[in-house]
Amino acid sequence: MIQEVCEAEIASDPLVEKLNLVEKQNEYLKEKLKGIEEEKMKLELYVADVVDDHTIKTDAMCLKIRRIRNYALNKEAWYHYVVGSIVTLVVILITFVVAFKCFS
Repeated sequence: MIQEVCEAEIASDPLVEKLNLVEKQNEYLKEKLKGIEEEKMKLELYVADVVDDHTIKTDAMCLKIRRIRNYALNKEAWYHYVVGSIVTLVVILITFVVAFKCFS
């Protein structure tokens, strides 16, 4: 009986060593997984920042385009107003010249 117990203990030593080795590998893999998860979180935050930055830039660009359109419309309206006024004055002057020549 003593031999059986001794043999059982000797046989369990490699099992305990394997178990310890597996536990060490498990701890190593847990640490590695934790590092990968931290990297993943950093990348997700970076992507979120990039997307937010892109959205902000897009909104700013749209606002600039809107301002340019409003400015162009205002400039164009001013231009049409001036051209219309000048054409009207020229027509009035031509009318006066024609009327003056016809009636004098």
